Amino acid sequence: MQKLTSLLIITGIAFLTEACNMFAPVDPLAPAASEVSVEQVWTSGATVRGKIDNLDPKNDRQEKKSGKILEYGFVWGTQNQPTLEAGTVIKVGEDNPPTPFEFVREINRLSVLTTYYVRTYARNQGGGVGYGPVATFKTDDYVFAELSLGKITTTSKVSADVVVNILSLGNAEISSFGVCYSSTNNEPTTKDNRATANGKAAKGSFTVNVGGLAAGTTYYARAFAITLGGIIYSDATTGFSLGEPAVFTPKKSFTMYYSNPYDLDQGALVSQVGSEDLNWYPYNDKPGIYPRNGAKFAVLGAVNFDQVKYSDLTRANLSTGFINGSYTDVMANQLQNGTVIAFMTNQGRYGKLRVDAHGEDRRPGSASGGDMEVTILTYDKP
Repeated sequence: MQKLTSLLIITGIAFLTEACNMFAPVDPLAPAASEVSVEQVWTSGATVRGKIDNLDPKNDRQEKKSGKILEYGFVWGTQNQPTLEAGTVIKVGEDNPPTPFEFVREINRLSVLTTYYVRTYARNQGGGVGYGPVATFKTDDYVFAELSLGKITTTSKVSADVVVNILSLGNAEISSFGVCYSSTNNEPTTKDNRATANGKAAKGSFTVNVGGLAAGTTYYARAFAITLGGIIYSDATTGFSLGEPAVFTPKKSFTMYYSNPYDLDQGALVSQVGSEDLNWYPYNDKPGIYPRNGAKFAVLGAVNFDQVKYSDLTRANLSTGFINGSYTDVMANQLQNGTVIAFMTNQGRYGKLRVDAHGEDRRPGSASGGDMEVTILTYDKP
């Protein structure tokens, strides 16, 4: 009996020892690190972005064999394939973060006209270190190209033609350019989906075909260019859906000044009587939108501007009636910040307008005030 008890004790100790060893971080299995992109470069620095989809490699025994992630971040240097031992480290965080996620850092105090290499890294308890692909950039005094997005035209049930405008080239050489787009990110980047233009970058307009789209889905698009100094984007993002008419005036922000007429086909102040779609806050009258020349409007409320579809505009209860924007008469004010307005211009184009910043009512005798900042998008006729 005593021998049996001793045997059981020895067996139990051996089992416990083996169980403990299963969780001991003894195997330096390298964790997986993700890619890095260079966002912008200047004379003495750069902005880099890392994206981590999964810090662990494809191994369900990661925790048992190598332990948790101790740290992750960027490593950079003037030699290709920088390492923790032969490079400069920017530690971003510790432990296993929820994935996927992105992180952005600046690298400063760099030498001008110098080529640098950067990549992400991750290190675990077992001593394993993993590195992502290397990105390279060269410091210089860059002037970046200026981009904008033009008309978007549906070409089939699954594709659209998007016009990319290169307004100026700058001195940062463009290696490729085109359109990046997403159905979930309203500020898409090249990490989402992208379609590249054909040919060499030059000042002018280029048509880019975007395929693989789904009918009834709203997409957000903006122009991009990959340059020697990093990736640049157009300022404005345009939303579109297949089955909608082409965009006549892409998303555009401007200020409606006190007592002035505006054309919403172009999104501009006009002086020619008969072409305006509205007067904003005329002299000696209430603040608000006064429709002109048959243009019609409807208040949609505080909704997401980018998610308002063309079909929402055509179904809206449009009217030629005055829209009160008085902050003095609070109960009557229909133009609070964030309010979206549907409209049809006097030329028969549908569009949407968002109130970005509504100034205070203009006081009698005052030389300032009474302006309203707005964003519009106008569709072409079907």
